[in-house]
Amino acid sequence: MIGYRMQNRIVHWLVLLGIAVVLVVVLFPIYWMLLTGIKPKSEIYLPIPTLWTSNPTLDNIRSLFDRTPFPAQMRNSLFVSTVTTAISIVVSSLAGYSLSRLHYPGRDFFSSAIFFIYLIPGMMTLIPLYVFLSRLGLLNTLYSLILAYLAGSIPFAVWTLKGYFTTIPTEMEDAALVDGCTRLQALYKVILPLAAPGIVACAIFAFTLSWNEYLLAMLFINSREMWTLPVGLAGLVYGDVFLWGEIMIGAFLMSLPVLVLYVLAQRFVVAGLTAGAVKG
Repeated sequence: MIGYRMQNRIVHWLVLLGIAVVLVVVLFPIYWMLLTGIKPKSEIYLPIPTLWTSNPTLDNIRSLFDRTPFPAQMRNSLFVSTVTTAISIVVSSLAGYSLSRLHYPGRDFFSSAIFFIYLIPGMMTLIPLYVFLSRLGLLNTLYSLILAYLAGSIPFAVWTLKGYFTTIPTEMEDAALVDGCTRLQALYKVILPLAAPGIVACAIFAFTLSWNEYLLAMLFINSREMWTLPVGLAGLVYGDVFLWGEIMIGAFLMSLPVLVLYVLAQRFVVAGLTAGAVKG
C-alpha cells in the first residue's frame, strides 16, 4: 500500500513538473516580448541579456504609436480579421447546413469539391489570386486581403460545420419545424447552438488566419498605411537596424487579441452547449 501511494505521488509530481516545463516554454516568449518592450535602450543592447529590468519605461510604446503607423496598421488588421471571420461564419454555416441537411442534385460533388479546394496548397493560389485581384482593381486595398483570406477559411469552416451538423439528430429540427419554425429559424434556434463548438473553432481559425498572415499582405498591399500588423512589424527593420524595443512591444500587443480570444472561447463553447441542450 505504501509503495502504491509513493508511486502515485511520484507520478503526480512528474505530471506537475511536465506541466510547469510546458508553461515555461509557452509563456516565456510572451514574457520576453513584454520585458524587452519596457526596457530602456541601454539595457536592450547589453552583451548579456537580463531577465528583469530595474528601470521600466514606456518610451518604446510611445515611439511605436507616435513615430510609426502602428495604430493604423492595428485598425487594418482588426477590420480585415473581423470582416473575414463574420463572412466566413455566415457563409460556412449556410453551406455546411445545406450539405448536411438538404438533398439536391450535385450535393456530394459540391462537398467533395470543397474538400479538394481545402487540400490545395496555398502557395499554388498566389499567382491566380494576384491576377484575379489585379483585374478587379482591388490590389493595395484591404478588400483584396478579405477575399484572399475567405478563400482559405471558408472551405475549412464548411467542412468542419458540415460534420457538426451531421451529428445533430434530425428529430430536433423536425420538432422545431412541426412547432411552426421555418428552416432558417430551426437553423438559428436549434442547430447553431448545438454546433457552437464547431462555430467557435471555425471563428478562431478564420480570425487567427487573417490576423497572423504575412505573405499575402506583403504581396497585395504596397502602401505602408494600409499594411496589416505582421507586415508593419517587419517594416520596423531598417536594413541592419533592428528597433527591438518597438518590435517586441508591437509583437506583444499583436498577440493579445488572439490570447484573449482563446481564453474567452472556452466559456463560449460551454455556454453554446448548454443553450443547445436547453433548446433541444
